[in-house]
Amino acid sequence: MKQQQVSDSKGKSIAENLIILTLVGSLMATFLYYFFKQEQHITRIGFDSVANTFSAQVMGIHAQWFMDNKPRWVMTKQSTALNDNNVTNRIEVNKAGWVDISPDNNTNIENNCQKIWQQVLATPMVYIKQPISAVMVKINIHEEGGQKTHLCQYGLPSGEYFEYQPSNGKVSQIKVR
Repeated sequence: MKQQQVSDSKGKSIAENLIILTLVGSLMATFLYYFFKQEQHITRIGFDSVANTFSAQVMGIHAQWFMDNKPRWVMTKQSTALNDNNVTNRIEVNKAGWVDISPDNNTNIENNCQKIWQQVLATPMVYIKQPISAVMVKINIHEEGGQKTHLCQYGLPSGEYFEYQPSNGKVSQIKVR
């Protein structure tokens, strides 16, 4: 009879293990379903935070420009996370005091939006292992003699992007293509 009892206890433990594995598997499947369902929303909220940080930095640089009596270059100090040293950055601004790169003959103007990003945030153009693209859009303003201006679009491959207008310092809300 001892063998019968051992056999019965093995049968119970196998059944118990199958029930536990089924429960754990269904909980994991439910978690993954809701995670992937909300992934785009989570990405958008995080990228919105990046846009808000960009906007706050631009406003801070503009305020520093006013405090320094409107120089051509604004000097800012940032501390590095690795060794807590202060680094002084020289940031180029336009005549209105907004972060901008003046086009000269030696630079590729398509790179200017990337340079603006580096001056404002001093971080790589990557968000959650996705590259952030920087595109310069040229705009013709038909008011007052047909002025030309430009704006920078910073976007993710998933279609979310925000715009920065160096002429007036405006940073748009997150948009989706």
